[in-house]
Amino acid sequence: HDHVAGAVASGAAAVLVERPMPGIAVPELVTCDAKVALGIAASWRAGDPSQRLGVVGITGTDGKTTTAYLVRALLEGTGHASGLLGTTDVIVGGVSRGNAARTSTPEAPELQATLADMRDAGDRWAVVESSSHGLAQQRVRGVAYDVAVLTNITSEHLEFHGTLEAYRAAKRSLFERLAVSAENPEKGWGKHAVVNADDPEGQKVADVADAAGARLWRYGLAGELGAADASSLEVAATSLVETPSGMRVGVRAGAWSGEFVLRLAGRFNVANALAAAGVARALDLDLDAVAAALGRMDAVPGRMQRLDEGQDFSVVVDYAHTAES
Repeated sequence: HDHVAGAVASGAAAVLVERPMPGIAVPELVTCDAKVALGIAASWRAGDPSQRLGVVGITGTDGKTTTAYLVRALLEGTGHASGLLGTTDVIVGGVSRGNAARTSTPEAPELQATLADMRDAGDRWAVVESSSHGLAQQRVRGVAYDVAVLTNITSEHLEFHGTLEAYRAAKRSLFERLAVSAENPEKGWGKHAVVNADDPEGQKVADVADAAGARLWRYGLAGELGAADASSLEVAATSLVETPSGMRVGVRAGAWSGEFVLRLAGRFNVANALAAAGVARALDLDLDAVAAALGRMDAVPGRMQRLDEGQDFSVVVDYAHTAES
């Protein structure tokens, strides 16, 4: 509101405000929540692109970027052209645009315009990192989600959210957005929640997803790797062998069992791969093709990324900024 006069002087044809602005010589749209209205307006202006795309939203304290890359890899590997909107890159129609701002979830006008570009470029799916800022600030308002994924919830961004509960509530709100409505129509795939059963907040998120009418797909570590019974999970890791080049993970997903051979380091990436497999199960994708697609994927830029390997040492770039990391 402090900058409305300046915006009009710079050529704004109208303003969206939360209170009338005296002395403004352009139309004013007065709303109780400008950020909600901005998301709706941005979607409308872009032609409501997410209603013509399948949308996978991924949230969590850690693992969003890696999981987003894994999900896009398995969608592409099973014949579904997919765009990516994430922290390290934006990919539209198979072409990388980069992401110099390193913003996981951009403001609504940019977000909706990018989704429209994906639609126009022939992408069938959009994989969208949905951060707590993006959720709490309504940047994703107007995005019609089909699948929501929880990697984990620890603690982060309390300088913005104020309390841990507010932070957790922002994450849970992604799953509230799975409810079918005029803004989020049923597109033929159903609405699905893929939730980390090993995370302490997983059950609360599952309850929110259930209230929204979404189908729940739980993933986690079982057998020697974790306390869960594999039969209680829709996707479970039952064995793990770590190698110098990555990992071999035994996976059971419903009636399917097999092995993921991953070129990723770090046991936490087992959970990220299981999350991606949960999306595959939700969308009824061929799990043999999924395993092959995940095996072809190289390291994610800046996420336990091997740059060089010498005879006596390796160089790895990673991004980890929370106490838990």
